[in-house]
Amino acid sequence: MNKKDPPPSLRFGRRKRLLTRWNSVLLLLAVVATVAAAQTSPTAPSVAPTQPAVSTSATAPPVAAPSVNQAAAVAGNAVETRLPAPSPTGQRLFDAARDKLVQIRILTRAGSSQASVGSGFLVAADGTTLTNYHVISQLVLEPQRFRAEYVRVDGKRGDVVLLSFDVIHDLALVRLEGITNAAHFNLRDVNDPLRQGEKIYSMGNPLDLGFAISEGTYNGLVERRLYDQIHFTGALNPGMSGGPAVDEQGRVIGVNVAGTGGELANLLVPLNYVRPLVAMPRDVAPDKKLIATQLQKHQTTMIDALLAKPLPRQALGPAEVAVGEERLLRCWGSSNAKPEKMYRTETINCALRAGLYIDSSFTTGTVKWDHTYRTGEKLGAWRFAAWQSRSASGTQGMLSGGSVKPTRYLTRPHCSEDFVATAAIRFRTAMCVRAHREFDGLFDMTLTATSTDRDTEGLTSALDVKGVTFANGNRLLKAFLQASSWTK
Repeated sequence: MNKKDPPPSLRFGRRKRLLTRWNSVLLLLAVVATVAAAQTSPTAPSVAPTQPAVSTSATAPPVAAPSVNQAAAVAGNAVETRLPAPSPTGQRLFDAARDKLVQIRILTRAGSSQASVGSGFLVAADGTTLTNYHVISQLVLEPQRFRAEYVRVDGKRGDVVLLSFDVIHDLALVRLEGITNAAHFNLRDVNDPLRQGEKIYSMGNPLDLGFAISEGTYNGLVERRLYDQIHFTGALNPGMSGGPAVDEQGRVIGVNVAGTGGELANLLVPLNYVRPLVAMPRDVAPDKKLIATQLQKHQTTMIDALLAKPLPRQALGPAEVAVGEERLLRCWGSSNAKPEKMYRTETINCALRAGLYIDSSFTTGTVKWDHTYRTGEKLGAWRFAAWQSRSASGTQGMLSGGSVKPTRYLTRPHCSEDFVATAAIRFRTAMCVRAHREFDGLFDMTLTATSTDRDTEGLTSALDVKGVTFANGNRLLKAFLQASSWTK
């Protein structure tokens, strides 16, 4: 240590005294600023004086001191937002429905681990309950591996027994063990139809968070569907499947089934499919063999609806192609026509939204097709033929050696090629067929047909139909090809 330096204890004492003086100066400045602000400020003091000031005007009402939340909002320059008041109707309906709602859980038999959850609701005093087929599909397909239990709003739980199901409309009927003389929902009368814009309320257990109610409106039946479905403008979340949708009197008008991917645009199963299931005899325990019977019925309904009259046609370049009945199929078009390209394509895609859920890995009962017109005069005949061949190879993977493996539900594809001439056009065709392993007599069929009668323009049409008999599949394939023709 330098001899001129003071000892550490003395240096520390000096610093402490300097800090104390500096803090005193800051405190004095703060007091002076506060007094000055109070003298010049036009606002009322935050603390009322002990003696009121004399005034010739009426006394102002006392100003309440701000709450902690209000002070924090002002300090953060925030704007207080009032939450919307809860719907009295929604509260009333949920309170009345609490004892009629259940959560349905699918559990593994080996370890009772939860595999999936959904909702359901009582429709009879003996514990008969409605839900969706997709909620209990594992119980139908693999009863040796899975079991089901219910949980009520009050926490009471018990076993679930399968009574019947309907894969076409995604419905199932079960019985809750240990339930007698239970309060239950009533269905809205068939002679009292819903009106556009009528308030309806969906209930269920969203995301396994607890029972909830969602308010929305009835917006008619969904267009371009093989079967009726209600368009519900309200929130539906995973876990609410199988719950009830009710009117303002608490009567069931439909069953929650699915979202569409759009905001507040969701689907309900209407009562015209619920009533037959509830009234169905229950003298035979159902199993997965019933699925095959229902799929057979569905494919007949689907093909008959598509072929009830000749397939409508639409222009595609210099050709006409099948687009199907507008009330059943939804079609889209696209084009890549650009002046700098040596070729041009135009496409039409159509699909019938009738897919039936079997389990999380398998959906069947659908139809879709597309048509592509190609032209490439600048390419010349040889280059155009090579380009079209590559572009139209939709089923070549199947044709070239069985790259598609068999699955639990489908065999390996069996494919063949041929040349087919209709009255208006010649095609080279590739067709692949896969048999259903679980459901006898049903097939998936894929057809690709490419025109061969023009040098620098061509038409490729592809059809994919799932879950049909061989006879019905061939009916549709024939009508599909015969609808195509050149018009120029």
